[in-house]
Amino acid sequence: MKNYINITVAFCILFSLKSFCQVDSLEAEEDYSQYEKYDLDETVKRYCTPKVIGLSPAKLITAGYDMALSHEINAQAIDTFSSAQTGNVNNYNGVVIGANLPVLSNNKILINLGGSFVNSNYSFSNDTLNNPLLKTLDKGIRTLSLNTTIFKPLNQKTFILTFLSGEYNGNNTFRSWHSFSLSKLTVLGIFGWKFNDRFQFGIGATQTYRAGGKSYLPAILYNYTSKNEKWGIESLLPARFHHRYSFNRRTMLLSGFEIVGGSYHLANRDNYFPQTGAKIGEIENYSSDNLELRRSEIRLRFDFQRALSDFIWIGAQAGYIVNYKFNLDSGNFYRGIGSSAPMVMENQVSSAPYFQISLNLVSP
Repeated sequence: MKNYINITVAFCILFSLKSFCQVDSLEAEEDYSQYEKYDLDETVKRYCTPKVIGLSPAKLITAGYDMALSHEINAQAIDTFSSAQTGNVNNYNGVVIGANLPVLSNNKILINLGGSFVNSNYSFSNDTLNNPLLKTLDKGIRTLSLNTTIFKPLNQKTFILTFLSGEYNGNNTFRSWHSFSLSKLTVLGIFGWKFNDRFQFGIGATQTYRAGGKSYLPAILYNYTSKNEKWGIESLLPARFHHRYSFNRRTMLLSGFEIVGGSYHLANRDNYFPQTGAKIGEIENYSSDNLELRRSEIRLRFDFQRALSDFIWIGAQAGYIVNYKFNLDSGNFYRGIGSSAPMVMENQVSSAPYFQISLNLVSP
């Protein structure tokens, strides 16, 4: 019996050695020439991303409430058709709703689609409003926009950023819409460099209505975060500039400014303004169906942002509005620097404190 066990063990050892040798033989005989067509040293092409460490979170969906406190609108007269009047504004306020959602995202391109709605309701303390502009504002003005943002990395360092927005601004209501041919187009193009995960810089140009009328301006993108990630800069000049201080990863305070504005079509549905065909001062081709309010304001502000969860943040802004432009023009056309073309009304608006609160769904 003992001999039988010894023979069995010896047989198993010999079988294992044979199997082991066969495996080694198969590996030794493998033909590696089949891999010659692959360059094992070739690196995969990498692309930069739009993210910069420490920036305030990108808002996917936002809902807020905006209010500017008491100020005055000194509305000019329109020849003999109306008198000048100072409108005492208790406040103007309204909801702010926006969305900016990714529809295509990979390492070679990022495309976002979005839109916004902003409602501005003016509350006057005047017992009687006689000026046609003030009577129109008493019924409010609104902004509806659709936009797309395209981030196209060219390599690990450079990128192209494009922004397009169609804005439908005016005293339109849900029951009374203007022609969509009156919409305004904003265009931004940036060529940029991402030097590292904390620093992004770009230069370009924009067609914008933030200054009231149509403007063509250079644009500078500058986003930076310090090495300790406690402070940084977020800016897209000349539209906005903010200094950022982070208390921690879930709480930050931004301070700076943003220029907010647009060109608003004012339909003369209540016949507040003189009818088409009348001569208004130096304006020969006045049309009451083609009036545009060139509105622009500079918002100096503090912006406190705090995370309630990974995806939900609250925002609270407080600051001061410096009104830059509030004129009534005839038609939508480009006024170059030094243009002497007359306006229907050149008005003055005093400055005012303001605040805004918002609830935001953000990108993690």
